[in-house]
Amino acid sequence: MTQKQDELSPRKSQILLSAVEDYIQQASPITSSNIQHKCSLELSTATLRNELNALEAMGYLKQLHTSGGRVPTSKGYRYFVNSLMEDVPLDKDVLNEIQSLFDERTVYLGDIINDIADIVSKATNYPTVVMLKGFEKLIIKNIKIIPLMTGQALILIETNSGVINNSMKTSNQTPMQTYIDASNFLTKTFEGQTVADLIKNIRSYKGNMSKELTEYKSIFDALIGSLNRIIDQIGEHKFSAKGQLKLLDSPEYSDLSKAKPVIEAINNHDEMEELFTDDVDNDDGVSFKIGSEIPVKDLQDCAVVRADYSVGDETTASIGIIGPQRMDYAKIASALKFVVGEFNNLKLLNNEPDEGKKGEHDE
Repeated sequence: MTQKQDELSPRKSQILLSAVEDYIQQASPITSSNIQHKCSLELSTATLRNELNALEAMGYLKQLHTSGGRVPTSKGYRYFVNSLMEDVPLDKDVLNEIQSLFDERTVYLGDIINDIADIVSKATNYPTVVMLKGFEKLIIKNIKIIPLMTGQALILIETNSGVINNSMKTSNQTPMQTYIDASNFLTKTFEGQTVADLIKNIRSYKGNMSKELTEYKSIFDALIGSLNRIIDQIGEHKFSAKGQLKLLDSPEYSDLSKAKPVIEAINNHDEMEELFTDDVDNDDGVSFKIGSEIPVKDLQDCAVVRADYSVGDETTASIGIIGPQRMDYAKIASALKFVVGEFNNLKLLNNEPDEGKKGEHDE
């Protein structure tokens, strides 16, 4: 549940927002003298101290020590995020770095998911998790089987959200034309159906082949084995986590004993799946979970910023950035919005023939 923004007076709101922003940037406890320099309000140190006391009593700030300064609570960060999301600026340096990935991109799903996790982690300096969801619901557009010199063949299943690729063992005695004919037959048979339909029905198609199609049977046997490996590898979710050790760069997790359970949770497929269970359904396309809002116990001292990429009504991929509650929410939100937008551009590219690039990738 989000914090109502009209709970605070305009003056308290401005002080709180300035205090949280300063703490995010400096990682130093909030004091009345620091806020006096940051905040445009002309208030005495005593008045500011009283306002900070009131914000602490309301649960937006807390004192680490009796004589020390204050730090934001999860409630304070939530108020900051809700105010921030009214107008999230785009961080140009982050966007340029992410753009360079897509300029050199491949549309192979496994590659792009790993690359996105890596580049977003590098751009934001926080651990990043990418999870492909609804793999079995992707719609098939084209299927190609390309023989290689190694006694294997490359399988390219083009979908409405990228290309699934895998390899399979083949016979060197199989003519090239047989692979072309088999590819055309598979495309004609399964175009417009889901990957789940392909996996479910390919055995029955093989069993019902007419005599003139028996030459495809060895290819289909190998293809079925390859599809089973894809299922084992991807299943319903494709998961990639990058930059876990970047957590140690944050003062909150410089102590390895505090960082270790967080890193272990990020590497735990089941716990990440729990984190991505619900779809992002707000108008901004970016969601925030802070502190106790996070369902994974070992992450409840953290914040998670997440965006989903959807094809039609189906969520195809979720991207989450995990870090301390003192993270740069505006920078991260802008990065995620940009990545989701580039995913949409990638989908448009998939509607166009790109044989030259595929050939380069195969080599």
